[in-house]
Amino acid sequence: MTDPTTTPDASRFETLAPPPPPEGSSVVSRIGAALALVGLLIGLPVALVLLGGSPPIPTELPALRDLARQLGPEDLVTVLVGIVWLLWLVFVVCVVLEIIATRRGGLARTVPLAGPLQHLARALIGGLLVTGLVAGPAGAATGPSQSDLAPATTPVATATVDSAAPAPAEKPSRADRVADRIAGELVYTVKAPKEGYHDNLWDIAERHLGDGFRYKEIYELNKDKVQVDGRKLELARLIQPGWQLVMPADAVGVDKVPAQQAPVTPPPSGSSGGGGAQAGGAADAEMSVTQVDSESTAWWMGAGLLASGLLGALAVSRRRRPGGEPDDAAKETEADLRLAADPERAAVLEAVLRDLASSCERAGVPVPAAYAAVVGHDEVELHLAPAVPEAVEGWEAVDGGAMWRSTQDLAAIESSADVDPAYPSLVSLGVDTDGRDVLVDLASSGGLITIGGDLHVSSEIVTSLALQAAVSPWSRSVQVVATGLPPAVASVAERISLVADVEAAAGEIEAAREQDVLTGRQFDDQVTVLAVGSQVPGFAMERLATLAGSRPGLAAVAIGDHEAARWRLHVDEHGTLHVPQLGLAVTANRIGAHHAESVASLFASAGLTTRPDDGDRLPISLPRRDADDAAWLTATSRVGVLGPVLVDGPGEQTERRAAVLTEIVAFLALHPEGVHPTVLAGAVWPLGVTPEVRDANIERARVWLGTDREGGHRLRETLDGRLSLGPDVVCDWDAFRHLVIASRRADFPRDEIDLLRRALKLVRGPAFEDAPRGRYAWVATLDLPRTMGELVIDAAMRLAQLMQNGGDPAGAAAAAGAVLRVYPTHEEAWRIVLRARHAAGGTAGVAAAVDQLEAALAGEPMDPTTATLVDELLPGAGSQIS
Repeated sequence: MTDPTTTPDASRFETLAPPPPPEGSSVVSRIGAALALVGLLIGLPVALVLLGGSPPIPTELPALRDLARQLGPEDLVTVLVGIVWLLWLVFVVCVVLEIIATRRGGLARTVPLAGPLQHLARALIGGLLVTGLVAGPAGAATGPSQSDLAPATTPVATATVDSAAPAPAEKPSRADRVADRIAGELVYTVKAPKEGYHDNLWDIAERHLGDGFRYKEIYELNKDKVQVDGRKLELARLIQPGWQLVMPADAVGVDKVPAQQAPVTPPPSGSSGGGGAQAGGAADAEMSVTQVDSESTAWWMGAGLLASGLLGALAVSRRRRPGGEPDDAAKETEADLRLAADPERAAVLEAVLRDLASSCERAGVPVPAAYAAVVGHDEVELHLAPAVPEAVEGWEAVDGGAMWRSTQDLAAIESSADVDPAYPSLVSLGVDTDGRDVLVDLASSGGLITIGGDLHVSSEIVTSLALQAAVSPWSRSVQVVATGLPPAVASVAERISLVADVEAAAGEIEAAREQDVLTGRQFDDQVTVLAVGSQVPGFAMERLATLAGSRPGLAAVAIGDHEAARWRLHVDEHGTLHVPQLGLAVTANRIGAHHAESVASLFASAGLTTRPDDGDRLPISLPRRDADDAAWLTATSRVGVLGPVLVDGPGEQTERRAAVLTEIVAFLALHPEGVHPTVLAGAVWPLGVTPEVRDANIERARVWLGTDREGGHRLRETLDGRLSLGPDVVCDWDAFRHLVIASRRADFPRDEIDLLRRALKLVRGPAFEDAPRGRYAWVATLDLPRTMGELVIDAAMRLAQLMQNGGDPAGAAAAAGAVLRVYPTHEEAWRIVLRARHAAGGTAGVAAAVDQLEAALAGEPMDPTTATLVDELLPGAGSQIS
């Protein structure tokens, strides 16, 4: 835990790094180092030879009488000269080792018994680095320019922060400029030396790019960029601890820095906020990268848990039906969500919370009272109050039990869905400088939580917290009562209730809890979060504080600041939220009114349907490639998108590159007309990529797909520079449409049935299922999952109708099964299955199907039409279920 008076961001280096010496003194020191080194390496041995002759190297073993005789002055001089020669030789070894280490970008190994000499050698070699006499290609770090020496201001987080007016505008600090430059980028922070090892570009490229020779790409992305200590990377290899290096887009094992929000002036009432500033500015313009407009994505970056929760809620809505076509803004919003979401971390956190509740239940102990959690890539930390020294299985107690840290493999946790997660009101405030999500349990505060500072930004934070509490998978027992939030949030989640003001909110909560007999927060049947996104007078704040402090299971969070608050957080105009309880600052999760409306529009479209009610069939776009199921099943190179994305090719590719190469080929398969490499890069790398990385991956995909019978590459480039796939690369979406179109042209029902069956066998699951994190955002912009799902339903329902007309209920159920592979709770398909099971097995078959339907619904209510049918086929069951 950091000291609350420090700021754990890049600005801390401004106070740690000493100012660079004046240029004149630097030149003098370099000349002095060079003269000293020449004098010691050449002058000293020359002087010894002139004064005492050649080195006193013994040519034979001494006799016993020589050892017994008395030493004279000449012998002592010889011994001293020999010692000096030996020290000189050790110094030469130290110099050679330091030169080798410098050229390799690391620290030399320690020479035994040569501490002072090695320090001297290191100091002299270091003094020569920027002259180029020693460094050569190893490079040097230069001091800042005059513009970089401007005074810098360092923000400080205090334990209690009062709301204050923003400081007068001044020139951005060096740390701010660095933060702007790396915003939205994959960034590696250079580690401090450890046990003689120093971070270097070659090793960084080896670890995160898989190829040490790619250090040049890291160098090109960072050369001449001022670092937080005022120095620059000039010749690629000499790097300093704390430097933040922008990495190529395909780097693995590094975190993306959340994009900075543009400074926001609190708007007049009714205006909407939100857009983030485009990351980088002029510094990024120097890089030759394919860049897209980051304004639309900046507000999501870092909000992985929030985005995952919204996408999860959207997926639940779409499990019943494809929905209508979203408008363009909603499509872009879904693409942003897909880009930012971290479903793996969300799933791990839910599993951890369920597993903790199970472990405590097995141990016969209550779930510890946690007020915060920090979730990283491979561990979860719980901050407890009061401390619990004895941890349950799978956890270790730290700091006397003030913190529990997970000790098990998070990815291997298998929790039971029958156990309610611990801490249902856990919400993410944002991400810290290490890319970890910092969460707080709102209900644990025991009183009011205020977010002071920039009121516009704090309102966006409260909106984010309210939405998280309403859509997170571990928060299903949470109800949100809100006032002062964008009206659109109420249409996103049913568990959000908007009221006029604080008094109305308090009245609604008190009325709903009149019969409340709950005694503990951890096992409450329901937690209520009261979210206030507009300024309220002091007496209303006191009302909130009293209300929140008097009832367990009730949390209140409001913008502004008040002395009655139990937790007083503070946010600046850039979205940096200071959390005194944890002694750190995070880049806050935020949702402005404009983006809330786009999210609401996205959810609204999910509740619509475009399937014709008059029996007309959906229109189908004619595939540009003539292929059927036989061609897809036998193709040497093929692409599958009707389920988890798969690409088969005769070549080989590494597991580390599989995701990006698969996405490249899938994008080209769905754009048979061909696309320019810039368009491809904008889709596959929406945050930008260097042309070198783009072209290298295109070439790898070309090798993977191989050549056709004529010897031409299957991944081709036309004369005008467009990329496309050859005709023998078959996509299942093309084959599916070809078969459905052919079925509509069939002259006889048996032919239509055969063609539809063949088409539906190609459907393996929801289109683009289980897409890797941050990939395939472009499918939302093109509305492909919904379009594909609609056509699957159209074909399956037509086949089911034909089978029912032919007296084949089992065939009808099989057709409906294709729909359920894509939409597991599509109740029209379930009704076909129920009728078929009844025809085949009577009430026993219906009962089994009802159990399967209830499992698919996962607690969601059954459609009244379905419940009526169940009651008809299984008397008494339908009314009980509904």
